[in-house]
Amino acid sequence: MNKPTVLHIVHVISGLGHGGAETVLFRLLTAPGQTDKHTVISMTDDGVFGARLRDAGITVITLGMPAGRLTGSGLMQMYRLFRQLAPDIVQTWMYHADLVGGVVARLAGVRRVSWGIRNSGANLQKSSRVTRMIAWLCARVSGVVPAAIVACADNAAQRHKAWGYRADRFRVIPNGYDLSRWAPSPEVRLRVRSSWGVALDTPVVGCVARWNPLKDHANLLAAVALSRARYPHIRLVLVGQGMTAENATLMTLIHRHGLQDHVLLLGRRDDVPDVMNALDIHVLSSCAEGFPNVVAEAMATGVANVVTDVGDAARIVGDYGYLAPAQDSAALSQALDQALQDLGTAGMAIRLQKGRERVERFFSLPSMVAAWRSHWHQLAGRKRLVYAINNPAFFLSHRLPLALAARDAGYDVHVATMDGPSVPRILSLGFQHHVIPMSRSGRNPIREFRSLLAFRRLFLDLRPTIVHAVTIKPLLYGGIAARLARVPAFIGAVSGLGFVFTSGNAAHNLVRWAATRLYRLALGHPRSRVIFQNDGDRDTLQRAGAVRPGQVVMIRGSGVDLNEFMTVPEPDGAPVALMVSRVLNDKGVHEFVEAARLTHGHPSGLRWVLAGSPDPGNPASVSAETFESWKREGVVECLGERTDIAELYQQSHIAVLPSYREGLPKSLVEAAACGRAVVTTDVPGCRDAIEPGVTGVLVPAKDAVALAQAVVQLAEDAGLRQQMGQAGRRLAEQAFDIRLIQQAHVRLYDELSER
Repeated sequence: MNKPTVLHIVHVISGLGHGGAETVLFRLLTAPGQTDKHTVISMTDDGVFGARLRDAGITVITLGMPAGRLTGSGLMQMYRLFRQLAPDIVQTWMYHADLVGGVVARLAGVRRVSWGIRNSGANLQKSSRVTRMIAWLCARVSGVVPAAIVACADNAAQRHKAWGYRADRFRVIPNGYDLSRWAPSPEVRLRVRSSWGVALDTPVVGCVARWNPLKDHANLLAAVALSRARYPHIRLVLVGQGMTAENATLMTLIHRHGLQDHVLLLGRRDDVPDVMNALDIHVLSSCAEGFPNVVAEAMATGVANVVTDVGDAARIVGDYGYLAPAQDSAALSQALDQALQDLGTAGMAIRLQKGRERVERFFSLPSMVAAWRSHWHQLAGRKRLVYAINNPAFFLSHRLPLALAARDAGYDVHVATMDGPSVPRILSLGFQHHVIPMSRSGRNPIREFRSLLAFRRLFLDLRPTIVHAVTIKPLLYGGIAARLARVPAFIGAVSGLGFVFTSGNAAHNLVRWAATRLYRLALGHPRSRVIFQNDGDRDTLQRAGAVRPGQVVMIRGSGVDLNEFMTVPEPDGAPVALMVSRVLNDKGVHEFVEAARLTHGHPSGLRWVLAGSPDPGNPASVSAETFESWKREGVVECLGERTDIAELYQQSHIAVLPSYREGLPKSLVEAAACGRAVVTTDVPGCRDAIEPGVTGVLVPAKDAVALAQAVVQLAEDAGLRQQMGQAGRRLAEQAFDIRLIQQAHVRLYDELSER
């Protein structure tokens, strides 16, 4: 496997004072897990963060130019530094540094310049004339100076593209937060409130924002004045530069609304996490934002959020904040009233907990570090790998460890899937995601052709080194598109041939014939490999002439994390037969339910448990009505969709999968890792996941009686069951360890990319 490359990245920023971009830069460079070398050039002085960066071991160089002005000596020093340091990447931050640092870096011979957009661009007319002019100039030269442009928010990226910034240069990397620093603390809350002389039951609303027209404090004060009529004990805490009694304009607004006895002015503070802990509600009243850090910081601290719908504020809070339109104090007051009304309720407690979990899931500091590192290494010329998969959730459940290993091995990893609720999770892990329009049914030829064209356009834009396609549609359409776009290498992973190949329905014969021809076309790439998980699928496609012998690579499944799926002793009580699967007809769920009926009332108290739900987009799905009827019948415990699979296996005794055909079922691999005996069908994929008679029992497909007999045999014989479970764990360690699967894939990527 390739050794991770260490890059030297030089950052150029206007100054290192107290601001959002400066804070993110400091947080990024000093985060644990930072593996590259970094140098920071401040166009002005040390500001707030210069000394802190040096204390963290980061080289900081100041040019001493006056704020807002350029000097010939400063520009020449910057030029000489670029020539002397010879960085792999120059990363600039904000408009002034983007233009000046970017141009000087290119003149000094640095080819890889990355701009940093930290401004949403909304209400830019309220910024200085110089800032507006520089933003206009940046748009004009964005196709020449930067090799890439990183925006902190989707909203900011879209607005700058509309201004004329080169659209194909953009990438969005959300900010990330250290959750050990931003965390709820009842002790801190009590201490800070005591220092303010504010009781714990007093509703305290806060706003952490410097004095700036875009922060719209006038809107905030007007809204709080309206809410005070209904909540007379409300207190407002204002934190940030300019939030002092010396700010005459601010004081005029406070007196105009009669809030002088309700407002606490703290000015700029270095203990914002402590201040945040003392609040009940944080309000973002801005009329323009990019990616407002303070919203995610409040969520991570367990504080309720009322936000105006600006920048990515709504995206950050998701369903766990209170939203109001910008520059509408009446609407903002209504949102604030709702939050005040919810304080202390069980619903608010859930909202706050879910909000913190959302930050941890999508906006963590490690996610931001990984995304920036991926971006820089992509610019430095890493080989680009695109995973083409139908469902983003399937990527996370079945291919995420491979993508992480590929990234660690030096590949620039992109993920192309249909849209879905799991996409933000993919982005939070630092991968670039691309939405491909795909339907589940495949019955509309025009839509299917559009999917193929979308893959082709994506491959032409990205110019990947390798496309790794998984699941049927991405394999077929992605394989054809890779040939049309002349992608250097292609990998198709056959994780099962699907219901078309398992169905005995004569109506499917024509579809099967067409699918076979598409396989031949998709897998005909001159430099390609086809990964099979079982011999049956390999033999089927070889007989059809879709696969050449030299293309075949056998890798048993997508692996299992042996540290997550661990063996624990069987639980006491009645034996539990557990099936983990989507509720599809061809997974054998009908036979599972019928076997449960046949064994109902067994002396052992045998329980049949089904973890999974119907998949309405799949033609083989069990109907919702049938599933509900099983729930009412009660012979099978229907748990629905679950994510705690390891725990479910550890609470069970027997793993069951009566499927009609599989690639190599991940559920059986996970069961083996947990040391559970298996009952499954004697079909391709399932038989490959066990050692018959050693780790489990094979039964004929579509035979509920044989299934019931095999499960009862293991339910009655604890010694045999546990012996098989121990053998299953050994099999998992020898054949299914995720590290072995990762290494096999990275070797394959290296082989194809080197050729």
